[in-house]
Amino acid sequence: MEHLIKALPAILRAAGDSEEVAEAAAVAAWKHVAGTALSRQAIATTLTDGTMVVVVSDTIWQKQLESMRAPLRQRLNGVLGQPLVKRLEFRIDPTALKAGTEKPAAQPVEPKGSA
Repeated sequence: MEHLIKALPAILRAAGDSEEVAEAAAVAAWKHVAGTALSRQAIATTLTDGTMVVVVSDTIWQKQLESMRAPLRQRLNGVLGQPLVKRLEFRIDPTALKAGTEKPAAQPVEPKGSA
């Protein structure tokens, strides 16, 4: 994961104006900046026109993260190597948070030759 994070600035430069790559890079940067513990409580979902939306479970987390908005944005942009994230918006959405933190169920693997 650390190699990917270090490569984000180069990936973004190579991708040019690709909004999809910028969003994926910003979400990966959030996971890195937030760390394991915070990533369970706050998940970046989108980056649109410089605004990154982060879903949280309740008003307590929303207020806590709002108080940390400037340093979080600065660290994100530092990891990205450019000022992609101009604004952080913390939305209360426990359903989206739960969906984003659950690991997908393992899919059964069919043996070769069965159909």
